[in-house]
Parts: sequence; C-alpha cells; structure tokens
Amino acid sequence: MDLKFVSSLVAVVDLGSLAAAARAEGITASAVTQRVAALEAELQVSLLLRAGRVMQPTPQCRAVLPLLRQILALRTDVRAKLQQRNMTGPLRLGAISTALADYAPNMVRVLRLQAPEVELKLVPGTSRELYAAFEADKLDAALLVQPPFDWPKTLVFTPIEHQNILLIRPVGAQDVSDLPFIVYSRDAWGGAACWTALTNLEPMPKILAEMDAVETIAQMVQDGLGQAVLPEWSGGAHRMPNVITAALDAPARDVGLLTRTRDKDRPVLQLLMTTLQKT
Repeated sequence: MDLKFVSSLVAVVDLGSLAAAARAEGITASAVTQRVAALEAELQVSLLLRAGRVMQPTPQCRAVLPLLRQILALRTDVRAKLQQRNMTGPLRLGAISTALADYAPNMVRVLRLQAPEVELKLVPGTSRELYAAFEADKLDAALLVQPPFDWPKTLVFTPIEHQNILLIRPVGAQDVSDLPFIVYSRDAWGGAACWTALTNLEPMPKILAEMDAVETIAQMVQDGLGQAVLPEWSGGAHRMPNVITAALDAPARDVGLLTRTRDKDRPVLQLLMTTLQKT
C-alpha cells in the first residue's frame, strides 16, 4: 500500500473535494483521482462517493479510516524519530532577546559546520511566552529565565548563565537623586528580583517607564534618560560603554535551556547544549 495514496485519500475526506486535496498535497486533481483509484483497486472496494459538490467516504472507507490515519501517524513518528537520532530536520529554538544576541551567532556557526542538514528556526519572545509555546509543543527547546515555579518532571532546565543584579547609571550623571528609574517589568520572570533589589535600595523609586526589554532599558540609561536595576547578562558590557555599574546584594537571574526528558539523547540538542556551555 503506497502511503502517498493513503495521504491523498485522507486529504479528500478531510477537505471534501479533489481540488482542495490536490492543493494540500501539492499535486493535480487528476493525480489525486488516480491515487484514490489505485487504492480502490488494491483494496477492491469503493472508497469515495460524490454528494453534490462534496466527496464523501463510503461506509467501507469510514470503517478503515481510523486505521489509515494511524498508518499516516506512524509514518510521521518514524520520520521524527529518525530526525531526532540523526542531525537532520527542523530545530525550533525559542530565546529571550539577550540570549538571542549573545548565543545565536555561535549556534548558527556551529550548526552550519557540524549539522548542516538541521533547519534552525529561532523564535524570539519573553520567558513566559516561550514557556507557553514550549508547553504547547511549538518549540523543541527554549533559552529563557529559570521558571519561578516547579515545572513537570518531563521538562529539564539546564542553567547556562548565572547573572548578578546590577545598579546601572549613565556616565556623568551629576545628581542621581533626581534621576528616575527605568524599571525591568515586575511581571517578567527576571524582573521580580530586580524590583526587590531596587525597592531595597530605594523604597519609593521615581519611575520613568516600565518594560520587559532589558536591552532597551540599558540603551535608555546609556542615553542619560534614567537609571536602572538589571541583570548582568554576558553581552551587556560591550553594549553599554557609557554606564557605571554597581553590584547589588540580590538573588541572581539564571538563564538556561529548557528541554524535554524524552529528548535527552537527541544529538542536535546535545550539540546545542555543548555549544551554549562553551560560548
């Protein structure tokens, strides 16, 4: 039984017409008709009937349709398993903005040299957004701030970078008492620790703006618009030459790679982890 023929049949049943199935399969309507006819000849039953403009499954087709869907699902699982065991196919990696800037160039370079058949798709977002996408199986891995809650045992968070909390002020600021604070969003996973450190330093801070955008905040401080309490991410130093920093006594922000326990032996993720730990 040719699985391409099965796929075309299921497409007709799901979409209701030969033309729609042809578009989905990327072939002509006549090719779909030929595939279904070949399948009917092999199984020696009629599989489709026309009801007005709609193609519907025959009773015989409905009886075997669950089995045909299982066959197609198994084919997908086999392909996915082979891609996981070999460094081929898509890799959907989410990353917060600071991690994307710090790690993406080297990741792309290593994958191009050591895993050229891997199709890397980088997805930016906040830690909260990336965790939700990962849970929904829209990502294979995510570089994000450590979740502030207990995650399921089916997930693994591997720390990559331990980021201290800093007070950041523009060079040349004369009277810092009048300098407002640009706040790293209190709703962000990494922002809560920064807010605690800030209020310990200044119980009633004068706030200019609040946002979940660490790099933008750092740029605004460098431009002299205010001061801020931010995590010390690795790429921050060379991006902020015109600021003065001071370490604060506060819990650090941990950034790491979120993966699934079922993928612990997947070669491309092992390569990714090794690359991140060496960057």
